[in-house]
Amino acid sequence: MLHTVNHLRWKIVALLVAPLTFVMTLDRTAMAVAAPTIQNELGLSIVEMSMILTIYFWAYAIGQIPAGRAAERFGSRKVLFGTSTLWSLMMLATPLGTSFAWLFGCRLVLGGAQSADWSSSVVALKRWVPASERAKGNALLLAGLYLGPIVSAPLTAWTIARFGWHAVFFGFGALGLLLGAIWWFGYRDTPAAHPLITKAEVEYIAAGQPPERVAARGALRRCLKQWRFWVFGVQYFLLVLIQSFYTTWLPTYLMRARGLSLKAMGVYASLPWVAVFVAVFVAGAFSDWLLRKTGSVYRARTPVAMTGFVVSALALAAASRADSIAVVIGLLCLSFAAVGFVQVVVWSATQDLGRAFAGVMSGWTNVWGALSNVAGPMTLALVVKVTHSWGSGMIVIGAAAACGALLWLFVHPERPLLGDDAAGPLPPAETGAAPESVDTGEVSEQNG
Repeated sequence: MLHTVNHLRWKIVALLVAPLTFVMTLDRTAMAVAAPTIQNELGLSIVEMSMILTIYFWAYAIGQIPAGRAAERFGSRKVLFGTSTLWSLMMLATPLGTSFAWLFGCRLVLGGAQSADWSSSVVALKRWVPASERAKGNALLLAGLYLGPIVSAPLTAWTIARFGWHAVFFGFGALGLLLGAIWWFGYRDTPAAHPLITKAEVEYIAAGQPPERVAARGALRRCLKQWRFWVFGVQYFLLVLIQSFYTTWLPTYLMRARGLSLKAMGVYASLPWVAVFVAVFVAGAFSDWLLRKTGSVYRARTPVAMTGFVVSALALAAASRADSIAVVIGLLCLSFAAVGFVQVVVWSATQDLGRAFAGVMSGWTNVWGALSNVAGPMTLALVVKVTHSWGSGMIVIGAAAACGALLWLFVHPERPLLGDDAAGPLPPAETGAAPESVDTGEVSEQNG
């Protein structure tokens, strides 16, 4: 039947979901790039500017779980349309005021609104993509996320130099409104409701969806009682420790510790982002192939995640000790590419574990990621200050992150999280059964 399927699901993911995630990263990065210009023009203090920059991340973290639950209850179509409209309006409104309070308020609302993007995207992906293809689907989402830093910094800098910082916010805000409108008209919460889908593809998607419980009230409360819920959050916190190095300190490290010029840093700092962008596509294809080959969610997720954690940590530590700048950049690219492999598996596992509660699961995971985005840079800065060595800070971050590999021994993504309510001990290692058999086994465990 596969040859009769029109692949609308991939058009939905690649042309609707991923672009919204991409424009979200443009909006998120714009203020960081424009901050020096805005601070000088408006006469803001360094403390005021730092508050404007950081309030976004606090609002983004706080909104994760409520946004995930909203996506489950009301559907990604309504939630993502409403929130993308709101955050785009905040981008348009930002240049209209000149006070600290105005900019602070705009960033506060922007962060809260954008907290719905990822959880809504994960819920949409779960509903549209069969379980056997979800790793590839998550790779497309992550590609949109990682493409942002590659494009945003040079595009924002060029726009500011050519047209001024106001044009950045007006342009990105207008783009967000346009993509939000396209999302509303092009997306449906269930494949069967889409006017352009074929019956064959509806049946194909439905056949690849494992049975799941209806999302009931009290999902978060019940999840909080599951120790694997906490383990999954902590492992993501450890993963983002490494990723936060690339998002915050990499340019500074290359200039201060490696002596690169501003121009050279701009080129070299972009290469790890290119590496992770490519890596998520490879990881998605590989993970889905492994799932088809082994017929085991456990074997398709856990070894890949554990290997990615270890390779990323070792490569980061090795980069801190290398002498040649070419070797340093090569190891940093390898480290970040390995993070990409783990990211693909993590977001596939949120759907494996959460099923009907994938929105809550993704929101919870992103909360830990947001906390790590604060803790990671602060920890590295503290270690560098105490030891006067960037290498020591990178080794500490890498060593802590490597512990995430051990936590994956306890994640068991093959077993839905709330299946613990009725199930007994964890099942023995899966055999090489077909994917349909694996899904059936998981349902029988879930139902006791």
